[in-house]
Amino acid sequence: MKVLTVRKVATLLAILALFSAPSWAGSFGVYGTYWDTKDADASWGGGVRTGFSFTKMLELEFHASYFPGFKNDQFPSQSVDLRAIPVDGGLRLNFLPDQVVNPFVGGGFSRYFLSTDPGEVDDQSGVYLNAGLDAGPKDGAKFFAELMWRKVDTSVSFGAFNEDVKFDGINLNVGANWRWGK
Repeated sequence: MKVLTVRKVATLLAILALFSAPSWAGSFGVYGTYWDTKDADASWGGGVRTGFSFTKMLELEFHASYFPGFKNDQFPSQSVDLRAIPVDGGLRLNFLPDQVVNPFVGGGFSRYFLSTDPGEVDDQSGVYLNAGLDAGPKDGAKFFAELMWRKVDTSVSFGAFNEDVKFDGINLNVGANWRWGK
């Protein structure tokens, strides 16, 4: 059995997004975000999201976030700054899409673009699960808040040291989302 590469998964998600375009329904949002990881401390950041509705209840969604300042606790004698840009793609299930308050759950895959100064770190793939609430009218602007659980492991190299770092942790996104279509 062949293992799917990130390119194949990204291509598949792009094709699915194109097939959902005829529904003429979707969403776009911006948010502030906080991510508390197991080994790399925590960071505040910002992000954008978009979604394409297959049905009222099922949506293909994408997130892209930027976290500029993790401090790595694995190297106590040296301050190592880590930056992360997770790009997520997955499915979201809306429980009450026609109501003022809509609870939702979802999950999918992520590609983590990581950098560090000083040292080296490899980009990685991971998974996420999320749950949250949209609040507002069916079409137009809505407030949203969601909790995400992220799972990703990587290795940070600093001089002669090589340390495994777990980025597993809880991520909170809070922002505004604009919906259109049926």
